[in-house]
Amino acid sequence: MNLTLLRFAESFSIGRISASAFAEAYVELWRIERGLGLLTADEWGTSEKLSSLFVVSDLYSGDEDRLDYELDEWALLSEVLKILEA
Repeated sequence: MNLTLLRFAESFSIGRISASAFAEAYVELWRIERGLGLLTADEWGTSEKLSSLFVVSDLYSGDEDRLDYELDEWALLSEVLKILEA
């Protein structure tokens, strides 16, 4: 089980990391772990959570003029919380 990425998301969910720092770092860490083949070692439920966290992190935009489908910091937090609680 990949606890590092899950714990990182939990740190964001309790306010220890800003939305922009979380989204940028999570996307990069996920890509590194995917490239190393580490994500395939996870159980299906964990893999699904990690992938979902990647998607919502990638949709984050700190810009005021974000596109309709992009998430602001509160929407990102809400989605991360839903994923972690599932």
